[in-house]
Amino acid sequence: MSKLHTHYDNLKVARDAPPEVIRAAYKTLCHKFHPDRHSDSDKATYTFQLINTAYEVLSDPTRRLHHDAWIEKQEHIQRANRPSSVPRAWDGRERRRRSVGASASPTGSRLWHEFSERVSRPAVTMALWASIGLVGAMLVVLHHS
Repeated sequence: MSKLHTHYDNLKVARDAPPEVIRAAYKTLCHKFHPDRHSDSDKATYTFQLINTAYEVLSDPTRRLHHDAWIEKQEHIQRANRPSSVPRAWDGRERRRRSVGASASPTGSRLWHEFSERVSRPAVTMALWASIGLVGAMLVVLHHS
């Protein structure tokens, strides 16, 4: 999926930028790419035209709203056309769950199963609490020394 290129990208500003920031970016880029500074460069002239067009759209509130609506529509189309085999980016809200003792290899899960059959849960629990107690005691000793 290709990234959508917008007038905001041409002026190098965020979508929620206030008019003052848009104007400042426009003025900075105009000074940088003005045809008088690059009289023999067609690329600079083209870039200057893009900057002017972007500023014309983003400085007018009505045209900016239409441009924002166009962006939303294009992004919606891109999301709808995304192949299902492409993994989605993790947004922090979903959780991936693994079963306890599950391993990437069958050998690992078999070993865990054999271990859990031989050792009783109370014995494992007591060993864990004892190790936690030892760590706590070591921290107290280190803190007071």
